[in-house]
Amino acid sequence: MMSIPLGKIPVPTPGTSVALTLTAAQKALLPPSGLVHKIEAWADTADTGASYVKLGGVTIAPLSQPANGHAEHWHIEREGNWVNPLAYAVDADVANNGPFVTLWVE
Repeated sequence: MMSIPLGKIPVPTPGTSVALTLTAAQKALLPPSGLVHKIEAWADTADTGASYVKLGGVTIAPLSQPANGHAEHWHIEREGNWVNPLAYAVDADVANNGPFVTLWVE
C-alpha cells in the first residue's frame, strides 16, 4: 500500500468547496485508472472551525472543530482501487481552515 499525501487543503472562502486536485507527480503515482483504495481526511487541530468532506456538492462528513488536541477523522475505503478522488471536495466554516487529506493506493 502506498500513501499519497495531499497535505492541508485550505478553503479560501467558506461555503465554496475546494475540489481535491493532484500535482503531476502525485498523478504519476496513481494506477492508470486514476482510482485509489482509500481517501482519509483529518481535521487540523489548529483550525478554529469545522471542515467538511463533500461528494457531488453534498456534505457527506463533518469534521468538527478540534478540541483538546483530538482531530476528527473520515475515510472511505474499497477493496482494490475503486474510489475516484477527483469526485470529492472539502469545505470549511472559517477561511483558510481545511483538513489534511491522504490518498492510499494498493
